[in-house]
Amino acid sequence: MFYRRQIPARSISLFLMDVVIVFLAMLAGSLLRLGFEEQAGWRFFVDHIPTAAGCSLIFSLVFYAAGMYEPSVLSRARSIIMVGMTSVSVGLGIVILALYVLFPTRHFGLGVNILTGIFLFAGVLLTRYFYRLVVGTGFFLKPALIVGGREDLEETIELLQETKNQPRYRIMGIVLTGRAESSGKFIEGFPVLGGFHDLSDFVEAYHVETVLVASSTVREAEILKGIRPLRYRGIECLDFIGLHEQLAQSIPLDHIDDEWLLHAAMNSSRIHIRKIKRVLDAATAALGLVVTLPLSLMAMTLIRLDSPGPIFYRQRRLGLGGAPITVLKFRTMREDAERDSGAVWAEKFDCRVTRVGRFLRASRIDEIPQLFNVLRGQMSLVGPRPERPEFVENLKKNIPFYEERLMMPPGITGWAQVRFPYAASIHASRYKLQYDLYYIKHTSLVFDVAILLRTFKTILIGLRHSEDQGPKSEEPPTLKLMNSELKESAS
Repeated sequence: MFYRRQIPARSISLFLMDVVIVFLAMLAGSLLRLGFEEQAGWRFFVDHIPTAAGCSLIFSLVFYAAGMYEPSVLSRARSIIMVGMTSVSVGLGIVILALYVLFPTRHFGLGVNILTGIFLFAGVLLTRYFYRLVVGTGFFLKPALIVGGREDLEETIELLQETKNQPRYRIMGIVLTGRAESSGKFIEGFPVLGGFHDLSDFVEAYHVETVLVASSTVREAEILKGIRPLRYRGIECLDFIGLHEQLAQSIPLDHIDDEWLLHAAMNSSRIHIRKIKRVLDAATAALGLVVTLPLSLMAMTLIRLDSPGPIFYRQRRLGLGGAPITVLKFRTMREDAERDSGAVWAEKFDCRVTRVGRFLRASRIDEIPQLFNVLRGQMSLVGPRPERPEFVENLKKNIPFYEERLMMPPGITGWAQVRFPYAASIHASRYKLQYDLYYIKHTSLVFDVAILLRTFKTILIGLRHSEDQGPKSEEPPTLKLMNSELKESAS
């Protein structure tokens, strides 16, 4: 019951609406600026339809990078306004720059562009509010049943509740395994329909499209035997791992084993993708070093003026297969930052970071020199972040399957970075590993592009820290103890 990474139908619908809105905004801008007489505005727009198509692509990419399709933004009216205003402004700036510099004969004109931006912002707000109304009616939700024993239901229900801002299913009820259960009871607000022997009847009666198998019941032969006929009928069946992949977009470590990892590796085409990525990485890194040269010169000057010490910082990390590599970065800490403490995790308000260093970290400018690592073939643009050897050995002891992330070339950015940037504890590193495993399983060039676009969002809002995001519960005492032991051993 492996889950294949899919784009929700509602996200596709919202994207298509945005494409239409861009065209309509440009048409409205042309008509208002050039007038309706003799159809001047209409003829101007028709002549520039190819330009409008290119602009539509630019705005769509900017919207995705800004998070305009993310549930966290769509669920709050204030976020829709603020992110919408920012993304439209950035997109309009890119469009004006591209048209005037790259295609001077195809530009719309400043007046048309400004009016287009105003209409586009209004259209983006209207489509998002309309989207919220439609989603609120449950139009995009699939009718589903939860199947499992009482002891297995807790995690599945908790996952559904934690991701309620991005619902995909309308839960019709719970079907309990084991001994027969009478209907009419409720578990966490979901009605108990009956026992497993009536599952097929419940699927038909409630027009169910998806069966969610709770936790460990997927390993029970009797459950698998009862679910298999549903698959032949076209019913989607997801175990807890598949549901977690779909909703949380990460892999639950407590529910996988070596067999699961083997199947995930066999299903992945990353060997072929890696060869293509190497060529694209080298070309992009070379171009990136040229484009970012002004930023690099600015950073080098500020570092030299701000504090004594070298401009570049070289740090030993582990790359593909655990091979040691030397990662190059712009220095953001004092020269003697680890003289007394040794190797320790960076804290949220780290006193070792210089004033310029905070800016370089927040803007990710300090990562630019790592493009040289990419050129050398030591790193990729996208992949699990390389970790320091002092930490890896301890993390491997305390986190199952941690060495799996060493099977992929490390990256400057990655899925774990855009979802959970800074990890400063074993607990946070475990949480990030779930995202790394998700990336390893679903590696693709399209996914890499999506991650690169999402990286721009983290640059705009600044880097987050593991103290700001992650599991709602605090670290258990045992994990706190392991964290302190890790710091002592690293020192």
